[in-house]
Amino acid sequence: MLEARVFSLKLGLRNPFRIAHGSYDYRENVFLALGSGGFRGLGEAPIVPYYGLSVADVEADLWQGLEALGAGDLLGQAPPLEGMAAEAFRHPVSRSAFVSACLGLRAAVGLAAPPALAGLGSGPRGGMPSSYTIAYDDDPGAMVAVARACGFDRLKVKAGIPGDIERITYLRQALPGAILRVDANQGWSLAEAPGKLRALEALGVELVEEPIKGGPADFEALAGATSLPILLDESVRSAEDVRRFAREAPSVAGIVVKTAKNGGPLASLALAQAAREAGQRVMLSCMVETSLGVAAALPLASLCAWLDLDAPLLIAEDPFVGLSYVDQGPCLGEGGLRPGPGLESRLSDLAPRVLGA
Repeated sequence: MLEARVFSLKLGLRNPFRIAHGSYDYRENVFLALGSGGFRGLGEAPIVPYYGLSVADVEADLWQGLEALGAGDLLGQAPPLEGMAAEAFRHPVSRSAFVSACLGLRAAVGLAAPPALAGLGSGPRGGMPSSYTIAYDDDPGAMVAVARACGFDRLKVKAGIPGDIERITYLRQALPGAILRVDANQGWSLAEAPGKLRALEALGVELVEEPIKGGPADFEALAGATSLPILLDESVRSAEDVRRFAREAPSVAGIVVKTAKNGGPLASLALAQAAREAGQRVMLSCMVETSLGVAAALPLASLCAWLDLDAPLLIAEDPFVGLSYVDQGPCLGEGGLRPGPGLESRLSDLAPRVLGA
């Protein structure tokens, strides 16, 4: 018997999260719990407002997909989980939650990880540092205060908003030893982006994510004219996207892989491997999500040149326990990840739906 619970949690943020697409004080993410014989697996679907999806959209997608699958063969070896997810669920975040919950349930009942993931381990145990995101603020002093308080050497600074270069300059002057990474979230026009990149070169920025919204020719024109590594995020969602940009924009340095955006850890693994085969480097990143989402991504860390897995630190109260940051990098403790007391109580109170009944 397979049981499912679908629910949402409102996640307050430690600081307002202002990016090119808007400003947010909280995010509300959707969670999936799959249970069988007293064992359980959990998955998370982060809701990103500018992706055009709501909590209700994702909850409906999860239930419709789960009902279509029925009891299925979720604890067997065939068909592959990623194939099942692609057929059953419309949205990548739903697929990610489903695949992560299935992998967690399989591990709980003692089944081996899929061969593609088996050799990767559970992720770093310290020694591979992440960046920490500094959201845009009208007061640059407030940005510096957050940067100093976070304890991280690598700072990811949000841009794509008027006044961004001035604030990044202020950060550089206040924190001359920091490693600065810039994420414009497609917030610059093709006309203004070269000037922005020249300014960031002068400031010693390490890299720039998704400076514009455009095609391979646009990115090649930008990347070919700057010494800064340019990474693709929103522009790349499939292995074919990776190969197309590698052919038509060879000056682009790499891609950003997010398990929720790409449909889960297995689909993200395929994307990372495609990038490496094309000679591109990979940043492993996340959306605004809990430790559950970050834990699902950790096995891919060994394939990546950069980590940007700070999301649990941006949340005022992470509902999970077991993930910590050692030497500025995320790692799971020996006991693994588990719901905190409040979430455990919520799960106990939530009536399950039996699949295939």
